[in-house]
Amino acid sequence: MDRTSDRISLGRPNISDEEIAAAERVLRSRWLVLGPENRAFEEELAAYCGRRFAAVVSSGTAALHLALLARSAAPSSVLVPAFTFPATASVTRFLPSPPALYLGDVDAGSFCLPAATVKSYLDSPLAGEKGLCISVHQFGFPSPLPASADRAEPRLLSDAACAIGVRGAMAGHAVCLSFHPRKLLTTGEGGAVLSDDESFIEEVRRLRAHSLVARPGAEVMELPRCGLNYRLPEMGAAMGRVQLRRLPGFIERHREIAAHYRHRLGSSGLGQRLQADHPERIYQTLALVLPEGTDRMGLRQALLQQGIETQIASYGLHRLAAFAAARVLHADGSTSPVSAAALPVSDRLHELGLALPLHSELRLAEVDRVCDALLGLLSSAA
Repeated sequence: MDRTSDRISLGRPNISDEEIAAAERVLRSRWLVLGPENRAFEEELAAYCGRRFAAVVSSGTAALHLALLARSAAPSSVLVPAFTFPATASVTRFLPSPPALYLGDVDAGSFCLPAATVKSYLDSPLAGEKGLCISVHQFGFPSPLPASADRAEPRLLSDAACAIGVRGAMAGHAVCLSFHPRKLLTTGEGGAVLSDDESFIEEVRRLRAHSLVARPGAEVMELPRCGLNYRLPEMGAAMGRVQLRRLPGFIERHREIAAHYRHRLGSSGLGQRLQADHPERIYQTLALVLPEGTDRMGLRQALLQQGIETQIASYGLHRLAAFAAARVLHADGSTSPVSAAALPVSDRLHELGLALPLHSELRLAEVDRVCDALLGLLSSAA
């Protein structure tokens, strides 16, 4: 029987009366777009993340798109991990001249691109001066980077959608964040671009508002280039400012829950199948790799019958038709056509990756219930 009264949600945004009051304050002000809440949120966000400037936008995907469009030179090629949410690669297809797309297999422990693959790309003719590596800090784990890739590396963009404020995830010329409801900090929908390059951030801000530019004494605004409408409403910015103050508490609570999962699953062998831990990481998602041969869909349906929501961990881009023309970049610098055999770790994660319930209001007793159900079902299927 489907248990709905005591369902354990995969994720649940933590919204207090303070966020509600902040949104109400904005609504009563009647200033709903690009006002003082946006400006204050940008300043506070940049300070929290250790970057000089921030531009808040309507989603994490918008942040990635604008970070590519605002570059002084369009990328000639882009490397992304083969295991990531499709938006990381999809945005490259919406550039005036879509770059060559390369997929790199991820590490079996971190679920991130290995530093050797990033170095191989940046040192290769494939990258040259205009190539770009989009490093995804998967589920809050800081993706390892080669020593040569410092925080100002112009050919590095950090997709830190799940890793807000993680020191190792703030590297590169630009950093992109997401404030989707499953993220630790949410504005409903929303995102941000961070950088130490002021002119770059100013271009992001222009592009998010159609690229219209006011000129002194002119009645009509000018349009030097085409832009988009990727603005974050003032209500979201006001909510984000409250969430930012509460964020350290959310992070600590997620770490406590993740530690309890590790303790409960450790003795079973499943603990070794969880994404690796790291002193800096935050836990936007807790994911594991199910044993070979597991019917993941059947397992998820059985868990749901017990009132437990789960989700696939993420996507193997090589399994999606939209990226069939991409090439695989190997750690030795060679390339090959997209195939499951060329991307074995990403392929296994696509088939067997499972995201477990994780949110700041999750009780440890509920974690026990998830673990008991998961272990029981896997044991009976063995």
